[in-house]
Amino acid sequence: MHDMKSAVILLLCLLCLAGSVQAYVLTISAPKEITAGAPLEVTGDTTFPVGTQFDIVIYKLQPATPQEVARRMVIIDESKSFQLAFPTTGLGAGNYKAEVKFPLDPGQKLSSDSVTLTTFTILDRSGEIVLTVDTEQELGEALRIEGYIPKAGVTTITLKVSGPQGAVVPPQDVRTTTRMGKDEGYFTKTIKVEERGNYYVDFYDIRGFMATITFMVDPPSTATPSPTIETVNTTADVPVLPRASAPLAGCLGGILGAAAIVWYAQGLKR
Repeated sequence: MHDMKSAVILLLCLLCLAGSVQAYVLTISAPKEITAGAPLEVTGDTTFPVGTQFDIVIYKLQPATPQEVARRMVIIDESKSFQLAFPTTGLGAGNYKAEVKFPLDPGQKLSSDSVTLTTFTILDRSGEIVLTVDTEQELGEALRIEGYIPKAGVTTITLKVSGPQGAVVPPQDVRTTTRMGKDEGYFTKTIKVEERGNYYVDFYDIRGFMATITFMVDPPSTATPSPTIETVNTTADVPVLPRASAPLAGCLGGILGAAAIVWYAQGLKR
């Protein structure tokens, strides 16, 4: 009887050990806040074996059903860790979640210590930048970056400019200025560019990324003279002759007068 109890206890221990071996840990994390336009970094670690596949899905949380906005696949390698970057350009401000989705239910393989869902908020800071120049500029005058940040006061912002061929200049630190009785932080920076195309300016302040603004640069437009259109008088059947000027009329009158005198003299001789 004692031997039977020992065998049962040993069997239960083996079953618990087997169950613990089959339970894998998977944890993911992401920043709690991110500015629209900046990439969302989702990182994770796991004890799942090499080759395990699953998806990281981004949902926008809505009053009704969450809306899927992005999905990326993860394949576990020897490092047992992973990192994904999701673009957020075009995503509106609001609350979102990142969640692990397996193609098949892992069942008991997922440990209770796992974290497979995390929420975050996307902030839209583009309204904090007010430009006082046009975003469509001409070569020879570009690239002018001027404007202000409401309530920023005197502070330092960083501009990162990339153009048609990539980075244009190293990051530029610009010190803002204020005007008497105002708290707007005004900034101005001119960066010489020599190629047409789109230039993307990333704005950063002490709180991090703010927004990306696109400037379109084209060669100066050349004015084309309008063609002269000749009008034709289609209502007259007979061509209109030019009117004789005053000198021409006088000349004709003199000739006719001389001819009349000669004719009269010849008549007298007869």
